[in-house]
Amino acid sequence: MTRATRSLPLLLVAAALIAAALAGCTQSSTSGPESPHSGTPTPLALRIGTLPTEDSLPLWVAQDKGYFAIEGVPQVQIIEFQSAQERDAAFASGAIDAYMGDIIAAANQQAAGKPNTIATIMLGADQSQGRFGIAVPPKSPVTDLGQLANVPIGTSSATIQEYVLDGLMGEAGVATDSVKVTNVPKVPVRFQLLMSGGLKAAALPEPFLTLAEQGGAKIVGDDTKAKANLSQTVLVFSNAFLGKEGGAATESGVLMAWDHAVSDINKSPNDYRQTLVDKAKLPAPLATTYQVNTYPMHQLPTKADVDAVLSWMRAKGYLKADVTYQQLTGHAQ
Repeated sequence: MTRATRSLPLLLVAAALIAAALAGCTQSSTSGPESPHSGTPTPLALRIGTLPTEDSLPLWVAQDKGYFAIEGVPQVQIIEFQSAQERDAAFASGAIDAYMGDIIAAANQQAAGKPNTIATIMLGADQSQGRFGIAVPPKSPVTDLGQLANVPIGTSSATIQEYVLDGLMGEAGVATDSVKVTNVPKVPVRFQLLMSGGLKAAALPEPFLTLAEQGGAKIVGDDTKAKANLSQTVLVFSNAFLGKEGGAATESGVLMAWDHAVSDINKSPNDYRQTLVDKAKLPAPLATTYQVNTYPMHQLPTKADVDAVLSWMRAKGYLKADVTYQQLTGHAQ
């Protein structure tokens, strides 16, 4: 028997072992999504807390058009809260897994020991998206922000609205210690006080800013015309949720659904005005005239924009622990 003949059985055995190993790998790679070896975990059901504002329009459209299901997310429950305080309490207790909020809310949750991650800007990728402003009552003699130095301005303290107020006043050359505020947390109450003359000025978001203007109020500060991008609404996920099997896949599916909805809205904004009327409680005088926003495809806020908010919070004494851009976004910059 030659050396080659003696080696043949060994080669056949080796080939059989290799074939068996390859078959095992193939079987593992085609296992179901719930398999721990598949690499494709199944997305989870999700609860998102929102406020009845225009910022959430793409979420409502994605739900109406079935885009969440198309992207593999089995269920998305959009839960509306009447105030940011109620929404934040629900998030802290685990009653919701994600929320529509702002950088200030995300930083406060992080500082309070409830780690969360900003997934995308919802509105405010640039100054043109989502208007905040400062208005004065009808017949007020005030024509510019400089005249509001040392004049109490109605706003909601420790919120993005106060941040925008401070930013606009600073750009107008008003010294920090000359910016005075009156805390009126509920926007509809603040609007009514302004229009009745109970406030000499008020910081308002849309659509109340447009409603005030239609009622004869004057807009003396407008963040869509500011030098810096002062306001972003963001979608934020709980880190506890993202850490679950399927949590990251859920986030990815939601962001893809968001982009589908944004594309639809930006192509034909007037087609979605009624959704704003129904979901965002758009006031009747604006139901047929209010300009629907242009929304951004999913993207993170810049480090510069987040750091500016965090610096403001520290200066005001609102931040109870150190928070960084990386903690809030999962990215170094």
